[in-house]
Amino acid sequence: MNSYLTLTKTFIAAISMSAPQDKRRKIMIVILSLFGIFGVLLPVAIAVGILVKLMTETLIPIGCESLGIQLMFHVICLFTVIFGINVIFNEFYFSNDIEYLLPWPLRAYQIIASKFTAAFYNENMMQFVLVLSCIIGFGIGSKMGILNWLLSIIGIITLPIIPLAYCGILSMVMMAFTKLIRSKDMIQRISVALIFIMVIALVSSIGFLQNMDIDTYVETLAAGDQTFFTVMNYIFPNVPLFVKTFSEGSFPAFLGYIAVNAAVITIMLFLSEKLYFKGVIGLTSSDSRKKEQDITKLLTSCKQHSPAYSYFMKEVRILIRTPVFFTNCIAINFLWPIFVYAMLKIQHYEIALEKLRHLYAHRDLRIQLFFLLGIVGISVIVAAVNSLSSNAISREGKHFSFMKYIPVPYFTQWNVKTFVGILFPAIGVLVYFLPVCILIRIPIVHIVLFTLLSLMSITFVSHMGIYIDSIQPKLIWDDEMSALRENYNTFFSMAISIAFTVVVCVGGFFLFCNTKISIGFTALILVLILAAANLVVLILTAKSGVRNIEEQEET
Repeated sequence: MNSYLTLTKTFIAAISMSAPQDKRRKIMIVILSLFGIFGVLLPVAIAVGILVKLMTETLIPIGCESLGIQLMFHVICLFTVIFGINVIFNEFYFSNDIEYLLPWPLRAYQIIASKFTAAFYNENMMQFVLVLSCIIGFGIGSKMGILNWLLSIIGIITLPIIPLAYCGILSMVMMAFTKLIRSKDMIQRISVALIFIMVIALVSSIGFLQNMDIDTYVETLAAGDQTFFTVMNYIFPNVPLFVKTFSEGSFPAFLGYIAVNAAVITIMLFLSEKLYFKGVIGLTSSDSRKKEQDITKLLTSCKQHSPAYSYFMKEVRILIRTPVFFTNCIAINFLWPIFVYAMLKIQHYEIALEKLRHLYAHRDLRIQLFFLLGIVGISVIVAAVNSLSSNAISREGKHFSFMKYIPVPYFTQWNVKTFVGILFPAIGVLVYFLPVCILIRIPIVHIVLFTLLSLMSITFVSHMGIYIDSIQPKLIWDDEMSALRENYNTFFSMAISIAFTVVVCVGGFFLFCNTKISIGFTALILVLILAAANLVVLILTAKSGVRNIEEQEET
């Protein structure tokens, strides 16, 4: 037990972001944390809670009130498996501490139990919020009693155990009996493939979502057609037991829930004793092969460029050649139209090119306002979600000293990283938006205005993201996914971006609708707000951006 606790504390400390060392950084982290809580966590929790409450109230008349929250829990478990595969594989087999652990007199189950606990701790924060909000929504909708609320507490923390344990069992079986996965690179490719499968599934389901009718769905449940729940309950038996525990106050279901979780963990630890060392011994962390080159050939292949251009190409090559960075930082910039299209279809909005042309040609104020506010909202969200800037310094990781020793000024490196954070989202937004403007025959003056608003929005997010990352970058990570998912700076940047989008776009909408200002004056206000926002982050950058990097290298 002592070995387990010591290892667990070590692994958790290794994957956590380091604490800020000075008062100024601590104050900034507190402020950013408040933005994160009120800008992301609370809005998401409230939205999920309201959704579950509405589903519960709709299903009460047919006696199936628990199926709504059961559906949400199954979805959470599925996403835990999809996103947990990469985390578990890397934590069990490709972390940098493996080569130091193997010589120690540790049993395989001790290593696996500690690593699993650390991964579970790291993955549980957002799921804790989602599960809690689901239970609150269900509790309000079904008017739960005090005993039911108390019984729900155990599952709030433990629900992700079985999905992550499935990932652990799968990883040990595959690593012990196959040669399919022998490096981080292969894991990253699998993660990329899963993400694209999810996107394809989303596109395929758009037609279903468009025709989705809650009344028809309720009638189907009332008729006894619950095939989906039957299948999912076999895959995740903890979900129906947990739901029955707090929805009905069933103590036998509570004991069954504890027993199922304990059984799956026992199976995972038993397999670890049989399979873990077989899969991990002799494993290399990368499948790249160093090629020897003749010094003359190497020198002749080199080309001289300016420091800024060379640093820019270094950043681009890392982003493109690393599967995790390519998927999460580059490809995401070009996938946003799928989600916009899906949302429009779900809301039963018909998208007709001729109708849009007609409305814009006749100076319809609603369509002009939609384009005006829409381009700002999309640009801000896309630039924030890709985490290009909010991970710009953290991506350096253990090579952070490279920024110190190369003969390139910090200010130049900063500007190059910022430019990269502007370039890809700008291309991702404008490559779709400009052709749409041309097809709808929007006047060139309006296109120029929309382009300006987009670039100003992206520039603001890029400067803000890298400034936030400079305050306390996450430089200690074992794999690229950890650099992204375990970095709170991305969360902080996204929270501020969402809050900014809500204030500007929703505020602009109500200002236009409740006053007599013209669409041109509304556009002018947006330009001034974005100019002021950019000015603020530029002042912050000039004042303490480079200083943050200089102080960080001393820690």
